[in-house]
Amino acid sequence: MKYLILILIICTIGCKPKASSHPEPSHTKATNHDTNSDDIDSIAVFSEENLEMHQEKTKAIKRKKLITAPDDKAQLQDLVINKKLYKAEDYYILDYTYPYLNEDINKGYAVFNTYISETYLNIEATENEIMEDKVIFCDSMQIARCMDKRLIDYKIYNAKNDLVSVVIYKENYYSGMKHSTYMFECLNYEMDTHQFIYYNDFFDLGSEKELLSILNDEIKASIHSGEMYYDCWEISESDFNAYKNNFVINDETITYYFDDCIICPSYTGTYSIQIPITTVMHLIRNYKDIPMIGN
Repeated sequence: MKYLILILIICTIGCKPKASSHPEPSHTKATNHDTNSDDIDSIAVFSEENLEMHQEKTKAIKRKKLITAPDDKAQLQDLVINKKLYKAEDYYILDYTYPYLNEDINKGYAVFNTYISETYLNIEATENEIMEDKVIFCDSMQIARCMDKRLIDYKIYNAKNDLVSVVIYKENYYSGMKHSTYMFECLNYEMDTHQFIYYNDFFDLGSEKELLSILNDEIKASIHSGEMYYDCWEISESDFNAYKNNFVINDETITYYFDDCIICPSYTGTYSIQIPITTVMHLIRNYKDIPMIGN
């Protein structure tokens, strides 16, 4: 709950970017040579008046990029059962889309399904959380006007038929907030052993600092090339340690996902960093014996 409150407070002010060593692109800066003081004043007023509209537009682009990203649902339609839950009450709406694995194919997939059920379908716990939030963020006399939404959806990937990678994303609409917030959880499930795979199962022990450096190099390159908004920032060591299990795998890439305000402001940028498997192959445990990476 404390972590949730912190996210809400930060995102209310638009996730003020962390200090960065990267200079703002020159085309965003006015100079005395090509702009007079009147122009500067008018630009400042224009920017202030349209800031919220601009943030809404860039947030929509960021959201669309996440939602329309391709995955392997079509190829896995026999394995993956698309489940839905919808509940509308006076103060909140729950709209969940989540995956189950087909236990008719393998009874062992119940391990995956049980985790999904216990983690995401505990509706009573979610309802209690929502009502606690309302006591904190909504005036008690106005609580009936506080409508919250919790939306869950997912992307799923398959690597060489023995590993299922899922990114589950939760979009939270909080009453009185400018923007919705996103939170992510990634699951890597080995279908042969019916076990979940975590960072230390996949990567070498003690590889965190090198992998963090690789991810930050990718962020810096994206900022400098203009592919990523210049107000995004590098990942701190503490944030990486908190999110180091939040990756999905396919045959060619590893993609890390981060909640709102971890690498970019809430209203723009990206939620994920993608790196080729070949870039981190030397950090992967016994990579020659892993079917998806070996020859």
